Amino acid sequence: MYIVEDTLAMLFAVLFLSAVSMFAYNESDEEPIDVVEVTQTVEIIPSWYDFAHEETECLATNIYFEARGESYEGQKAVAFVTLNRVDSNKFPNDICSVVYQAKHSEWWAEHKDRLVPIRNQCQFSWYCDGKSDRIRNSSDYQRLYTLAAEVITGRHEDNTDGALWYHANYVNPDWRLTYAKTVDIDDHIFYK
Repeated sequence: MYIVEDTLAMLFAVLFLSAVSMFAYNESDEEPIDVVEVTQTVEIIPSWYDFAHEETECLATNIYFEARGESYEGQKAVAFVTLNRVDSNKFPNDICSVVYQAKHSEWWAEHKDRLVPIRNQCQFSWYCDGKSDRIRNSSDYQRLYTLAAEVITGRHEDNTDGALWYHANYVNPDWRLTYAKTVDIDDHIFYK
């Protein structure tokens, strides 16, 4: 509909300008008139689909690096912690911002125009552990992308009871003492 309206407006403008130039033409004019090129700028606004795809990729990537070796329930739990953070006013409001929340190196930002996280200063350890963040198993990733899409669209229940934090069961971070434990799933302990 917008294309038709824009096209009709452009055709009308061309016809109007042609008619004006025919009446304004004077053979006695000796100097040629400069031709001005007119261009139309179109702002490309990302579609909802593009945004949803990017958000799903971020969630799938987080599940991949945080819990690909865990059971389906453990992978789902990591997904729900991420979404619970999006819903919390303590964290950013979209999935990608939650996943990549970190303290970033000022030097890299200033000198190389890149966001590089400071080691061990991230919400999710895989993002700033100094190891490659390249997806190496595409079949695992595709399966986790499907899980991420299902969790985002509400096809699963939150199996963490609203948890916002978790840690591996072989570590004992001090922060765990300030939150209420909700559940143990595989190798992770969850808190809210």
